[in-house]
Amino acid sequence: MSSLHADADTWDSVKAIDPTRGPDVVHLIGIGGAGMSALARLYIQMGCKVSGSDASDSPTVESLRILGTTIQIGHDPQLVSTLKLAGNPLVVMSSAVPATNPEVMAAYELGLPMKKHAEALAWFANSKRTIAVAGTHGKTTTTAMIATAMRRAGIDASFQVGGELVDLDTSASWGMSEWMVIEADEYDRRFLAYTPEVAILTNVEPDHFEYYGSVPEMEQAFTDFLGLVQPNGLVVASRSPNRESDAGIERVLETVPPLERGLRVTRYGQLDDGLDTPSHRTQWWIGNIREHPGGSTFSVWPAHDRLTAEEPCEVLEGRLSVPGKHNILNAVASTIALAHVGIEPQVALDAMAHFHGVRRRFQLAGNHDGVRVFEDYAHHPTEVRVTLAAAVHITQPDDSNAPRGRLWAVFQPHLKVRTERLFDEFVQAFDAANLVIVTDVYSPPGREPDGIYRGSAELVTALNHRRNQQSESLARHIGEPRDAMSVLMDELQEGDVVLVMGAGPIDRLAHELSSKLKDR
Repeated sequence: MSSLHADADTWDSVKAIDPTRGPDVVHLIGIGGAGMSALARLYIQMGCKVSGSDASDSPTVESLRILGTTIQIGHDPQLVSTLKLAGNPLVVMSSAVPATNPEVMAAYELGLPMKKHAEALAWFANSKRTIAVAGTHGKTTTTAMIATAMRRAGIDASFQVGGELVDLDTSASWGMSEWMVIEADEYDRRFLAYTPEVAILTNVEPDHFEYYGSVPEMEQAFTDFLGLVQPNGLVVASRSPNRESDAGIERVLETVPPLERGLRVTRYGQLDDGLDTPSHRTQWWIGNIREHPGGSTFSVWPAHDRLTAEEPCEVLEGRLSVPGKHNILNAVASTIALAHVGIEPQVALDAMAHFHGVRRRFQLAGNHDGVRVFEDYAHHPTEVRVTLAAAVHITQPDDSNAPRGRLWAVFQPHLKVRTERLFDEFVQAFDAANLVIVTDVYSPPGREPDGIYRGSAELVTALNHRRNQQSESLARHIGEPRDAMSVLMDELQEGDVVLVMGAGPIDRLAHELSSKLKDR
C-alpha cells in the first residue's frame, strides 16, 4: 500500500493523501449527478459536514437529505459565502457545471479551495490500491461487479460507482481494506487524476465529441491514462475475434510500452464460433454462451502461457443474473482484476452469479397488465444495440407455445453532436426492436458546440428507410416523452416488452408508464 501523508499545504495535490486529514466542510455544486452524489456519500462517511446544490430535485437528492446533507434546489452564491467562516472548507464542482455558475464564481472570488469531481475523488482513490475501470461502455457495471464480488468475498473494499448498486443499495462506500474500485470516466479527461494499480479497458470507441476535438485526441487521453498505471501494475483489456471492432483499443495499447514499467497486459474476449479451445493461451477466452430470460451461463478458459497434452485444460463456469453478452465480458474483466487482488477466479465468478445489476442499467421498472417495462442508461449506438440484443431474450414467454411479445424501443438521444457524429451507427442500432419511438434530443444548456445537426426527425426517417427494406414496423418521432406515453398506453399488448433508453430525463417515463399500466 502506498504511503499516506497530508497537511494543509498538500490539499491541492491529487496524489496519495490521508483521508482522515481532509476537509471538515464540503459543498458540492451539482450534487444530484451520479458521480457527485457518490462522492458526497464518501465525504459523509468520513465525517465531513456536507451541503450541496442542484438545478432540480430528484430521488438521489432526497436520499442524500435523509443522510443529513443540506441541499438547495437552484444555485445561490450565498451557499458558498458561508463556507468562508468554516474551518478547512472545500468546494467541489461537477464537470457538467459551467464556470459561469454563480456558486463557482463566488468560490473563486472568495479564494476557497475548489476541485472538480475527479480531483476530489482522487484524494480518496490515490491513497488506496485502486482498480480503475475505463472504457466507452461498461464502466459502471464492471465497477459494480468488482465491488459486489469483493464484498461477498469478505474484502471490505471502498468503491465509487456512477450508479446505485442494487445489491449494496448505494453508489459509494469507504471500506477498511487497502483496496478501492472506481469508475474512471474519460469525459473531461477525469481519469487522468488517478494512479491505479489495476486499469481495466472495456473498449475504446468514438464519443464525447462535445469535449474532444477528434478521435485521435480522445484515444490519446486513454493512452495517457494507461501511462498513469503504477509500475508493475496490471492492464486488463478486451479483445474481439473481429479486430476491426477493437481498432481503438488496439491503437491505444500499441502506444503503451508495458515492459518499461513492468506492466502486465492481460486480454479477454469471446471465442470465434468455429474456433476450438486453444492449446496455447495468452488471454482469457469465453465460450459455451447460453443466454436465457434470466441471464446467461458460459465457460471461461483462463490465460495460460504454456499448455501441453499432459496438462489439464482448466475451465471455469460462470452464471449471471443480468442479461446480455456484454455483461459476460464485463464479468470476465472483473474476474481477472479480482484474481490480482487474490480472489480465486471460480470464487469470483460464483460471487458475480449473485450480482443483480445497477439501477438504470436494464432495470425492471414494472411488470403490469402483461407488459414488462425496463429502463436503461444506453445513449451510445453500441450500448443501444447490445441492450436491445439482450432484451430479445426477455420477449420469449415461459410457455414455448405462446407467441413472442413485441420489443418496443423508446429512445431519447443525448446531445446533438453525438447524434450527428454517430448518426449512421444509430440507424443500425435498433434492428432488434419491433417498434421504435424516438423523442427529441436531450441537450443540456451550454454542454455542446453550436452547429447544424440532424436530430430525431431525421433519425426516424433514416430508420424507416432501413426498416422498410427489412419489412419491419415503422419507427416514430414523438417529441415529448409525455406524448409517447399516450401512444404506448393505446398500443401496448399483453406480452410486450418496453425498453426505455437514454441518459437524460427519459427515465421518468419508465416509472410513469409502469404506474399507469398498473392502474389500467
